[in-house]
This record gives sequence, C-alpha cells and structure tokens, in this order.
Amino acid sequence: MKVLSVSHMFPNKLKPNYGIFVKERLKSIAIKVDVSVVAPVPFLPMPSVVRSKKHAQKIPPREVFDGLQVHHPRYLVIPRVCKYLDGYLYYKSMNSFFLNMIMNDSTDLLDFHWIYPDAYAGLKWAKLLNKKIVMTIRGNESICYFEKSLRKKMLIQTLKSADHIISVSSDMKQKVVGEYGVDGNKVTVISNGIDSGKFRPIDKVEALKKCKLDFGKKHILSLCRLSEEKGLEHLLKAFSLLDERNVELLMVGDGPLRGTLMKMAKDLGVADRVHFIGEVAHEDTYKWYNAADVYCLPSLWEGCPNVVIESIACGTPVVATNVGGVSDLVPSEDYGLIVPPGDVSSLTQALAQALRKDWDRELIVSHGASNTWEHVADRVVSVFQEVLS
Repeated sequence: MKVLSVSHMFPNKLKPNYGIFVKERLKSIAIKVDVSVVAPVPFLPMPSVVRSKKHAQKIPPREVFDGLQVHHPRYLVIPRVCKYLDGYLYYKSMNSFFLNMIMNDSTDLLDFHWIYPDAYAGLKWAKLLNKKIVMTIRGNESICYFEKSLRKKMLIQTLKSADHIISVSSDMKQKVVGEYGVDGNKVTVISNGIDSGKFRPIDKVEALKKCKLDFGKKHILSLCRLSEEKGLEHLLKAFSLLDERNVELLMVGDGPLRGTLMKMAKDLGVADRVHFIGEVAHEDTYKWYNAADVYCLPSLWEGCPNVVIESIACGTPVVATNVGGVSDLVPSEDYGLIVPPGDVSSLTQALAQALRKDWDRELIVSHGASNTWEHVADRVVSVFQEVLS
C-alpha cells in the first residue's frame, strides 16, 4: 500500500512543535505502510505584513524530520481576507506538484489531515486520478464549526464527498453527522495516541529537580498554548479561590494571551505563586507532567487534546472541562475529574479535590499506556485497507 499523507499543519526545523500530533501518527503509520509526507508551506506576496508567517520563507523544499522525508511545496495565500479562496489558490498553486507526485509514486490512497484548504484541493486530485481519499477531522477549528462562512459550506461538501473520515473524538463525529449531514457509516473515531517511550512515569523527586521546583509545594500544571480557547482566565480565577496556599500554578507554553494572563495573576494577588515557564520542547514535557500533582486543561473547546493523554501516561491525574474528546480520554474518576467549561466554582472544587485525593498512579499509567501511537496506527491502517478494498 502506497499512501500520500498531506497536512499544512506539520512540524519543521523552525517550528518543531507545530502539528506534532500529525507527525507522531504518520511516523507510526510509516512503520506499517509506505508513506510519503507532504507539508505545504504558505507563500505570501508580502511576507512582512504577517509576522507569524515570515518563518515559512526559510523552510527548505525538502527535509528529513524525525526520520520522515517531508516535502514542502508552496501555495499562495492572501493574508486575512477572502479565505474562501484559500482552497482554490492551494489547488492551483500545487496542481502540477501533486499530479506528478501521485502518478510518479504510484499512490494508492490520499490521506489528508486538514479539511480546508488541504482536503478541498485533495478531493479534486482524487477525482481526477480516480484515487480514494481519507480525511481526518481534529477539532472545531478544523471544521470551521463556529463560522458562518462560504468556506464552511465548501468544507461541508468536501466532507460529504470523502471516501472515509477519521474523527479524533466522538464529539467531532456527532457534529459532522448530526449537524453537517455526513453519512455516519463512513466516520470512524480514532483518538490521538502517545509515544510510551517519551511519556512515562519517572521518580517525582527527580522530576522536581529537573524542573527546578520547590519540593515543599504542590503543583498544578497547565501545559498548552496561551490562547482564548484554552479558558486559562477561568483557571487563574479558580486557583486564586483555593483555600490551600501551599500550591503553585505552572503555566507551560506561550501564546497571544501571555501578557494578559500575567497581569490577571497580578490583579488576583497570586502572581508570586503562578509561574509562566514559556514554551518547552515536546520531548521535555514529560518532566513537567511528572513533577505536577495535577494537570489542568480548562478549555472552552477542543478536539482530542494530546496533553490529557500525555499526562495520564505519566501517571498524573487530570482536571479538565467536558469539551471535545476529553470524556473519551478520561472515562472515569480513577483518572481525573471533568467539569463544565467556563464554570469557575466547579473548577475550584475539582482542583481542591484532586489535590487532596490519594490517586492510584499505577492505574492511571496503565490506562495511559494502552493508548499508544502504535495502537492508533493499527486502527488507521485498518481504515485504509477497508477503503481500498
């Protein structure tokens, strides 16, 4: 079986954590089937206009990333406006590249990891060359869930035309079937996984030393992007309401709300107990999970948050909001506590309970270890085989 896997969201040497979950899945699949990876890079007529995209101009046409040979063709993007044109520009910019690659590599199946603009264009190549196409939906943003836009209508038609869809959570499947009118028989739920070699329990004292944390304190960890959808302002409010003062909050990650959250911590009078660590390399995050007493993800919306899987694999219980695939990943209170999104009172109570509870860490680890990327790859390859048969 020859598979061409495509995602504009994919890590590279300049942004090694970007779309890391796509890379992990493809790395495991590549052990089982022949996979070619294409991670298109946006080309902007005026790159200086959009600072966040300037790095893209420095990405090479090809590179080897974590053992995977990755192609980086360019596609034209108009910054901030006319987003319904992205799919057409994506298709026209890379039409020759993809037609040549699909035919020259004798590709059997197209595997797209982002619906618009990637799979929108991919569907055109699949129809033109009579190839099967599988699409993966990863979260609300990936299906334009909160939009009322032309590109959302284009995305829905793309989903309806797929040969098969992989959803990373039951929540996402329910949305595209119940609200978008996609045939439920062609949607399979396969959550993300973890690399058990990277995410594993280590000695708590060792972890605290590695992270340079106070041995006499308890620690709540929130490792995520500091952005609106993560609901971190609710976590800061809940943290400020905890009766126990011998607790520190570790904010690991970066994002547009960093300054706002730092000011909020100061205004709430907890700045001395809230530590903004910044972004940490993916391969080093296991130290922080192991050092923490509780991991907290207070998101307002999610897809299938890998951070929850990673924390559980390290034996650290989770307090998270009931969004996206969280309830799939935390099926009982043996592994963590789930609260409604945006409910500060419930979040405060859950954090207090989690800090007091005597957790069975071995049980938590065994649950996390069952959800590996190898297991995910087996299920994905089974979907590929079913589609081709």
